Parts: sequence; structure tokens; C-alpha cells
Amino acid sequence: MSQPLRKEQELYMPLREEKMSWKRTEPRRSFKLSKSGLPGLIAVLLLVYLVVSVCSQFSRLSIMQQDVQRIQREVEQMKQKNDTLRSDLQLVQSDAYIEKTAREKLGLVKPGETRVVAVPEGTQLRGVTPPAKEAFVAD
Repeated sequence: MSQPLRKEQELYMPLREEKMSWKRTEPRRSFKLSKSGLPGLIAVLLLVYLVVSVCSQFSRLSIMQQDVQRIQREVEQMKQKNDTLRSDLQLVQSDAYIEKTAREKLGLVKPGETRVVAVPEGTQLRGVTPPAKEAFVAD
């Protein structure tokens, strides 16, 4: 009885020799992480990333330093302008400046003073006669 079973088994399950034909003849290689170069590649990529990151940070730092210097120059200019405006304000608020402006621009005079206006030569004045030459006093 064992022989007929064997033949049925061979029909459904081929012999071992047939099975061996599709198997590898050389031993199966296992993946070894240390020999594959993958850690080296990861290290190189990490190093490149770090270099690019540091360079971009230095670039941003340089731009920020330039901005700080530009703003400091602007602050100094504004301080100088502010000082100039403060001194102008003190001058304008002084009594001497107010009096000078009143005399020159508004034509005002103090009580008891006579206003003298210089007239260019050759100007015709209506209603005013020029003084006689004999009326002039020589120094």
C-alpha cells in the first residue's frame, strides 16, 4: 500500500530534484548594515545639511548686522537733526529774534523810533521830494 500512495504524492508534490532547480546555487547573502555604506551616506547627507544650515544662518546674521549698522547711522542722523531743531527752537523763542522778525518782516518800530527805508537809486517816489543837497551834513 505504500507504493500507490507514493505515486499520488509525486503527482501532487514533485520530487525534490525538481524543487532544487529553482533554488539558488550560491549561498544567500544577508544585508549587513556596516558593510553596505548606508551609514556613511547618511553621515555625508547629515554633514551637507549641517553645512548648508550653518551657511544660511551666517548669511542671515550678516544681513541683520548690516541692517543694525544702517539703523544706527539713521539714529545718529536723527539725533543731529533733533539737536539742530532744538537750537533753532531756542533761537526762535528768544526775545531778540522776535524783535528782529517784527522789525524786518512786519515793519514795526519801537515807540520814539523812526523807520528808515532804503530805496534803490532811480526809483520815482510819488509825493515825496528828495532833500536838497545843501541839507546834507558832511562828517
